Amino acid sequence: MTRIGISVSDFVPALGHLDDTVYRRVSYVEYGGHHPPANDPGMRHLFEEGIVSDMTRHLVSVELPDVLDIEDEARLIAENHAGTEPRYMVTDFGFWRLGGRGERNLWFRPALLDREVAGRIARNVQGLSAKLGAPVHAENPFSLTHGGDLSPREFMQELAERGATLCFDIGHFYAACVNEGLDVEREVDRVPFEAVRVAHIAGLSEVGYGDRRLLLDNHNVPPLGGCLEVLRIVKKRAPKLGWVTYEAELAPAEVQHRGLDAIERAMA
Repeated sequence: MTRIGISVSDFVPALGHLDDTVYRRVSYVEYGGHHPPANDPGMRHLFEEGIVSDMTRHLVSVELPDVLDIEDEARLIAENHAGTEPRYMVTDFGFWRLGGRGERNLWFRPALLDREVAGRIARNVQGLSAKLGAPVHAENPFSLTHGGDLSPREFMQELAERGATLCFDIGHFYAACVNEGLDVEREVDRVPFEAVRVAHIAGLSEVGYGDRRLLLDNHNVPPLGGCLEVLRIVKKRAPKLGWVTYEAELAPAEVQHRGLDAIERAMA
């Protein structure tokens, strides 16, 4: 049975909010904050009040394309998770480096999409999973540009062939197809669904950049209809899909409820 959850990030009382009615209706939360989860006041509230019992983790510091010291990286992750037991972990196969101006700097730097990097990421995912005793999945990141001789979808296929398991971020993939003028249906048809264990779905917003109209990732709005159609395909074709996370940690409760309603209908 596939479970439906929602994302949670750093809780800042002066800025953020937690509406218990949202979290009581989901099966788990995926924490993507920068604090150890056990130290985050929002997460403590959810656990101590019995609102949620299961947590998963979006790692925000691990750079999968790098040459990692698996022992050291696993130790740091385990220390961060002290007092909690994430059911799975995901992290993007990109680099968290922002800065500068222009289209190439609107989001973090993508990894070089070639076979050597795919091999490195697959080794890191498998090594971390073994050391941590919980699965670590590679997620396709949002990016407007990429280098290398592979498309993002081809890169996911290379990862799957090397034994990596995947978090398929539907919004990231959908936006990349639209922004690059690719046929969404054709690209989705070639996703390595057998490797997908987790699906992320969030909102997208259209923005103008020069003479271009671009879709950008947005965790503050409900999912697009096109992304929900892709989710229906993922549900049918990913035999080991266990988790669907609605990424909406920035959204007000009304939007979170609307998004969850739409996702539940798509998964019914």
